[in-house]
Amino acid sequence: MRYILSLIALVVLMSCMAACGSKTSGEESETVAESVDEQNTQLAEALNVGNIGRASAMADSMSLFVDDFTPEQTVQVLMAFLSVHNDAVAAKERRRDLETIRKYIDVYDIAVSTNPKDTRAAFAKAKRINPEVDFDSIAVMFRERLAQYDAIQDGTLNAPEPAAADSAAADSVAEEIPLELRPAE
Repeated sequence: MRYILSLIALVVLMSCMAACGSKTSGEESETVAESVDEQNTQLAEALNVGNIGRASAMADSMSLFVDDFTPEQTVQVLMAFLSVHNDAVAAKERRRDLETIRKYIDVYDIAVSTNPKDTRAAFAKAKRINPEVDFDSIAVMFRERLAQYDAIQDGTLNAPEPAAADSAAADSVAEEIPLELRPAE
């Protein structure tokens, strides 16, 4: 009898915990959805106002959850990174520029691999709105810049050898021609 009562109490306790837990998770998912919408709004406001520092911070924090982005959120974060990149180039801040380029490439790659069809459709929609923005070509350009920078840092990128200033010097034989065999001048 004692075991039966403890078993019944345990079942009642577990059912209460399950009931309370489901209410909390529903509220949490609504809160998360609201916070994502709020972040999108704040990022858009920061970009519209021209607050690059705040836009950069918002894009950085949002990029941590790139797997869960909608295609429109991906476009918005990539646009924020482009704005930060342009600002860094204008201010001649090479380090911030390179960090931003790496973040752009990371977000771009993850978004395209997670949801390629919808993400490319969002890219096309953004390009119709602003024809100067081509996320694919920007990603290619950024990859080339990063590869060049990495090659310079590794020392694998060697400067091309300078061309000879005098083509006659390049054509001359390494050995000296004896005086008797030289043509008359």
